[in-house]
Amino acid sequence: MSLLNQISQQLINQNQFSIHKAADLSSALCHAWFISQDPSHTEHAQALDLIDRHQSHPVLEFAALCLPAIEEELKGRTLPQGEHALWALFSPEAIECETEPKQVREKIQAKRTITQLENASQAITNVADQLLLTSNVLLGIPLKGDSVEHIKLSEKFHQTLAKAQAEDQEYWYDHPIPVGISSEENEILYGIKHLDRALATEVERGNLRADQKLTVALSCSVTHPSLAHIAKEYVEYEIRTHLNLKHIEVAVFGEDECLAILAEGFPQASKDLKGVFGVNGSYGRHYTFLKAIAPLWQKGIKPSLKATFKIDLDQVFEQSMLIEETGKSFFEHIMQSNWGANGIDADGNKVHLGMLGGGLVNETDAHKGLFTADVKAPNGKDYAIFEQLFCARWPQALSTEEEIISKRKDLQRVHVTGGTNGILLDSLYKFRPYTPTFIHRAEDQAFILSALANPVDDQYLVYSHQPGLIMRHDKEAFAGRVMEVAEAGKVLGDIERVLLFSTYAKHHPLGLEALKDKLYPFTGTFVSQTPVTLALVRFLLEGSFKDAEYSESGANRLIKCFNYCQNSLQDEVHSNQRGWDEYYQLLMNTELNQATQFVLHECLLTLE
Repeated sequence: MSLLNQISQQLINQNQFSIHKAADLSSALCHAWFISQDPSHTEHAQALDLIDRHQSHPVLEFAALCLPAIEEELKGRTLPQGEHALWALFSPEAIECETEPKQVREKIQAKRTITQLENASQAITNVADQLLLTSNVLLGIPLKGDSVEHIKLSEKFHQTLAKAQAEDQEYWYDHPIPVGISSEENEILYGIKHLDRALATEVERGNLRADQKLTVALSCSVTHPSLAHIAKEYVEYEIRTHLNLKHIEVAVFGEDECLAILAEGFPQASKDLKGVFGVNGSYGRHYTFLKAIAPLWQKGIKPSLKATFKIDLDQVFEQSMLIEETGKSFFEHIMQSNWGANGIDADGNKVHLGMLGGGLVNETDAHKGLFTADVKAPNGKDYAIFEQLFCARWPQALSTEEEIISKRKDLQRVHVTGGTNGILLDSLYKFRPYTPTFIHRAEDQAFILSALANPVDDQYLVYSHQPGLIMRHDKEAFAGRVMEVAEAGKVLGDIERVLLFSTYAKHHPLGLEALKDKLYPFTGTFVSQTPVTLALVRFLLEGSFKDAEYSESGANRLIKCFNYCQNSLQDEVHSNQRGWDEYYQLLMNTELNQATQFVLHECLLTLE
């Protein structure tokens, strides 16, 4: 019996696969695939017949595409024995975390400790002058049944919106903001409103002058191409209509604005630079843009800038909680951190703490205290279907407790959240880190991989940890409808994540095993020796209990992802590196012309 047959048999023993339980044809084919692996199954003949009649179905096309790679991946491997045999194959970190949590915690602490810590002169002394705050806005078409007649914008706007609604979706995000959604459910308004309130506390504490404004730069990515033409106009309309900001100025960068910057500021830009500078596409593209925009903003708008710091708009600085539990406000955490220091890591490498990481507490847990992990370890009874194979929650939970909400200051961070992280402009110029443009999810986790690939003068760029720099995560409090609509895409993104991270690691200068060790235990668990096997088996397992909306579109997405990993990923990594090298080199060596400065100024919203 082949190893793939053994894996399937394990799952057959744990799940009641039956063609007759399927929601539709796509689901039935997922059931049939597993049943076909077991000649003793009562529906074996029916399964083979169903598969034979639907060979061209996307679910089976994906399975057929994967099989040669799976055969190569599993060559020489055997199914481990024990209670969690599939975890031992696909998710060994989960076994360690479940069975030896104390040793895992100690290992994380040891691996993250920084010694010979030398504080740089305080990196940030005036947050409003020296820090560019950034966030991402993900726009989607209106939800089914929602009206957009209340949007008082031009006929051209509504025509463009209608055109977008007729287009095929090109990009998928966890919870995009549908154009026209109510103000109460609008993440843009929620985040900006609460940030403005948080800054009032900084005024009261003398950290911000009453006449000062903190700049917030928003990247505006879209699910449907035509939305890019109205993104800035729509965001400005919503903020102007619903908010009266006192301490914030907002700049918006949609894909159209990025193209204008390239045309005016980088007219000789190579294909590599054009490929990386923008906000549409996978998460990695806008994530890196929100770092890279800061030195451009410094050159064209605000010479005093020294750093950029990203938040998510479903997160809130709960200032009273911060001050009560840590004695510091948001600004004071920034100014009193180890950001910019140097030290030695656990392997004896020189490191520069040019990046800064904070953390999150869920809104539903905030009453328990600021230092409450936002990811909980499994309790043994709450495993999802796919966690029979792969359980990232165990390493994520322990890593969250030992890194993200740690009260130690002598730690470097590897595990970071998508919001509450920053980088110094000097570090951008020197190390030029980036998240590859193909990364769909966990763009925050992927960012450090480029830093680990490119030490400068035998020194690595790493994250400093600031204990207590924690935001309250409120997504579930206001974005329930949007999250529900986006759930299938999020699950598929996790499967793509295994394929993309594992292929990226395979070509990384450190090598897959060394990189996996650096990322231990999270995000190392997503770097797999058998990614194609895991991707196919997880997809079919979950597809057995879902419908065509998940399985058909998912199979087509995963076929594209698989082919990309096999044929294009390595070249894209090299292209990304060349593109960002070109960008920073040009910024260092040239002055921005007036036309580029004008385009940047035009990105600022007119809210009065």
